[in-house]
Formats: sequence, structure tokens, C-alpha cells
Amino acid sequence: MRTLATAALLVCAAPAHAADLATIDCVAGKMAKGAVAQLHADVSRNMTESGKRPSYDPAVGGSIASAAVACGLEHNWSEAAIKAARVYTLAKVGMPVAQRVIGERGFDAAELEDRFLALPEEARNRALTAAETGELIKASVSDEAKQTRANAELLAEYFAFLSTIQYASFDFSQA
Repeated sequence: MRTLATAALLVCAAPAHAADLATIDCVAGKMAKGAVAQLHADVSRNMTESGKRPSYDPAVGGSIASAAVACGLEHNWSEAAIKAARVYTLAKVGMPVAQRVIGERGFDAAELEDRFLALPEEARNRALTAAETGELIKASVSDEAKQTRANAELLAEYFAFLSTIQYASFDFSQA
């Protein structure tokens, strides 16, 4: 009897229909080509301008939102899954540009990703805190010449991309 009660609680605690993680890239596939190009330009600008909060053209958000709704209908996603897919898509589609910019500034994207992946799973499955990001940045810049405010901002943005892809896909799979 106790086993049945425990099993019933587990079934009730699980989402009724968790979104299939294999479908999350649907949104990127449905984005307008012009919006993808604009997103790439925005990421490049955001990562090369220091001292400014990252911003994106409203057309990018509109295209991602429309694509997420279409994918949500197609795959029977919940509202929470649609929201997570939108957040994921912005970071995932922008990541190649972020990797390029990081490389141009003398950092190894694979090494930074390894540093991020070394964090405990519970830290990776939520947005990084400022303290966690700071620790990642400190561990990533041993060369004194590279210990600049601009590089710290650049690395913070890059770790935000990594974190967003991870936690948004986790949220999606739980929705």
C-alpha cells in the first residue's frame, strides 16, 4: 500500500505531458531568415560593445515568438515549454557568433564550455548567479594582460549564453 501511495505521488508530481527535448530546435527552424541575420548582428554588436546591456531588435523577438507558438501548436507544448523554447532559441541561434567573437578576442570557447560544464548540475540547470559567473571569469583569465573590465563583460556574456542554453533546455524538458 505504501508503495502504491508513493507511486501515485510521483505520478502526480511529474508533468502531465513534458515537452520532448528533441523538438526544441523547431523554433530555430521556423525563424525568418532576416531575423536570424539580425540576431547574429545583435550578438556581434552586444559582445563587442562594453559598458552596455545586451539588446536585440524587436523583430528578432517577434520572429522567435511566432516560431515558438507555431512549434507549440505543432508539438502540443505547454505555455511554459513555449517560453523556455523562446529563451533557448535566442541563445542557441546566437551561440555561433558568440563563439566567433570569443575566439577573436583570444579565448578558447571549448575551454570556457568545459569550465561551465564542470559546475554542479543543479547550478547548470538554472541561471547562473553573479557570484558563479564571477568565479568562472576569474578561473578563465590567468593572463594579467587579459584581466580587463571589457574581457570580464565579454566572458560574462559568453557564460550567459552557455547558461541560458542549458537551463532553458532543462526548463523545457520539465514543462
